[in-house]
Amino acid sequence: MGVQDYLEKKKQERITDEKILNVIRESEAGFVGTTEVSDTEQVDLKSDAVRNRLAALEDDGRVHKKRLGHPERGNLAWYLAEDERERPVSPDNYWMARACQEGQAISKNVLRVGAVFALAGIISVMLAITTDLYGVGSGFLQAELLLSLGYALAAAGFANIGLGGLSKFALFTTEKRIHYV
Repeated sequence: MGVQDYLEKKKQERITDEKILNVIRESEAGFVGTTEVSDTEQVDLKSDAVRNRLAALEDDGRVHKKRLGHPERGNLAWYLAEDERERPVSPDNYWMARACQEGQAISKNVLRVGAVFALAGIISVMLAITTDLYGVGSGFLQAELLLSLGYALAAAGFANIGLGGLSKFALFTTEKRIHYV
């Protein structure tokens, strides 16, 4: 098997995974059994193959399972993981929706870092003003140094907040515009 064949096989597996996940997403109860997934028209796999794909999705952290009824003989119910997208997406566009979702997580972290930097900058500016008012300044606690540091930190923080917020909004909008099933 060449690289091209391997990549095509992986692409088909991902498309099948999205079809299976769409069955769970479209479920009114929020969970489905293995038989329900294999019986739908969207998924053209037998029950054993669906069970194997669901187990692989569970290993990837995209779904969870719970046994209903008897603890040993009860039916398995599959439901989405907490961070998994809840709206169905076209299996052909799954990669774009996934990229947008992961990009939003990165943007969220950029926002958090920006907030920390901005807060540190504001605290430094307030400390500089306090140091200057009370005439306490020795070593690191010099008003000019604290003021410069505070402005630099605040500027970097607010730039990160702007960048993170803008990219999160753009990725959120892009994800919503993707052709959903």
